[in-house]
Amino acid sequence: MNVQDHELLDQVLIAHGGLERWNRFSRVQATIVTGGSLWAMKGLTQDSAPRQMTVWLHEQRASVTPFGGLDQLTAFTPDRIAVEKTDGEVIAERLVERVLCRLQGSEEAF
Repeated sequence: MNVQDHELLDQVLIAHGGLERWNRFSRVQATIVTGGSLWAMKGLTQDSAPRQMTVWLHEQRASVTPFGGLDQLTAFTPDRIAVEKTDGEVIAERLVERVLCRLQGSEEAF
C-alpha cells in the first residue's frame, strides 16, 4: 500500500468512527437484486428475487443466499467457490489451482 492509499484509508476510517469502531464489526449484510445480461449469456434464468449478500470484513469471504434453491447459498473464499445447502452439505465446488496442486502434493507451478 502506498502512502497515498494509506492516507485515504486513514481518512475513511476517521470519517466512520475510527479503527476501534471498525474492529467491532465482523461482517456486513445487504439485500441485493441482481440483473443484467450476464446470466442470460451463460444460459441461466435470472429472477428479480431479493437475496442476502454477506461480506466478512476481516477476511476474504462472502456469501449470497438463497442461490439455486431456498435452502442453498454460495460460499466464496480466495481458495474456493461453492454452492452449499444451509446445513453445510456441498452441492458443487471449485478449488483454485494452487489448492489443487497442494492437495496433489505439488506446488511447482506456484
